[in-house]
Amino acid sequence: MDRKEQIKEILYYVDNHRDEHISRNICARILGETDRVSIDDEMIRELKVKLPTTKQEEITSIYKAIH
Repeated sequence: MDRKEQIKEILYYVDNHRDEHISRNICARILGETDRVSIDDEMIRELKVKLPTTKQEEITSIYKAIH
């Protein structure tokens, strides 16, 4: 699967599973967000900006974790 599809699926997963531990871990990993209790629309927008600049190894690791 290509990088764009992996990023798309990660965003979809986090957006649709905002209360799950793995989604909070993804936000913490990519955004450094550990203070916010829940994932909001702003965090999803931030992920959309940050994920394309994230190293491929990190993208692959996160993608494997959600599948």
